Formats: sequence, structure tokens, C-alpha cells
Amino acid sequence: MTVNHIRFENQEKKIILALSSATRIKENNIALTREITEQGITVIYVCANMPSQYLADLFAKRDIDISRIEFIDCITKYAVGSVPDTQARIKFISHPGNLTDLGIAVTDLLKRHSGEESLVFIDSVNAMLIHTPSDSLIKFVHFITSKLRLLEVKGVILAVETGLDPVLFSHLTSFTDEVLTISDEG
Repeated sequence: MTVNHIRFENQEKKIILALSSATRIKENNIALTREITEQGITVIYVCANMPSQYLADLFAKRDIDISRIEFIDCITKYAVGSVPDTQARIKFISHPGNLTDLGIAVTDLLKRHSGEESLVFIDSVNAMLIHTPSDSLIKFVHFITSKLRLLEVKGVILAVETGLDPVLFSHLTSFTDEVLTISDEG
């Protein structure tokens, strides 16, 4: 399936595990974000792979409406030690492995966008594994997907298809409604 066919019209398919090749993860990330924002959905974007400012600039260059995106940046404060002074629509987490603060940030933004059509986008599980043990990440993803179901919010979890161990992959597939393998074709 190509990215331009991801739709959330079927209410039973709300949480998607999107699998990409490693070589195309950035392009597939851009395509997914474009497809979601073009549907008028507000994206709560968990930046675990690339810093939020880099992504915002990249999305803007690709004509993606970044006013529809709220970022939770897990990287910038950890990498630089501080955060920029004026960053609207960005929440910063102290460390990519701080799942408690990440869960709180997701909850806060879900409350802020209550009543709107919104979606939590996690980019990417593989990057989160660098800072978080697999068993902790499984518990976190289960927490987030359960919260999304209870609040009737959509979700996309992006991962490199060959970068997940079988146990983690089986858990991720059991927590999601659909596995979308993104084609390597442009």
C-alpha cells in the first residue's frame, strides 16, 4: 500500500503501525504527515527520531500545513541542554527515554485538542529503542494505544520494518488495528 491511500474513514481502524524501509523512513514520514494533515486532522507529533525544529522546517519546505501539528520534542533538550526561547506548538521532554514526561505531554495535548479530530503520531519506535529498553517501550505503547482507544483518538506508530525484534513486533501488531507496509516506490 502506498502512503497516499491512508484514510481514517473506517472508524474501526484507528491505530496504525506504519512500517517503512530504513532508506525511505524520512520520505515516508513526510508523506504520512502530509496525508494526515490534508484530511484536516490535528497531529500530535512525538519527535523521537528528528528534532521538532528540523521537522517543522522540512514540512514547511514540502508545503505541509504545520499549523495542524503540535510537536512533542524528545531530542532537542537532551542534545543541546536547553530549549529555544520562543517555540510555539512545541513541548520539550528532557530525555528521549523519559516515558513518564512523554506520557504526560501526550495527555496534556490530547486534553488541549479535546473535541477536535486529532491523531498521535510516534516517530519512530526504532529511535525510541536507542534510549528505552524494549519491555519499557512495550508498556508505554500499550498505555498510549489504550488511552487513544478510550478517548477515541487516532494514532500512527512509525517503525523501520526490519529493525524490530519479533517480540516487540508482535506486541505492536496486537496493540494496533492495522499494519501498513509502505511501498518503497515514490
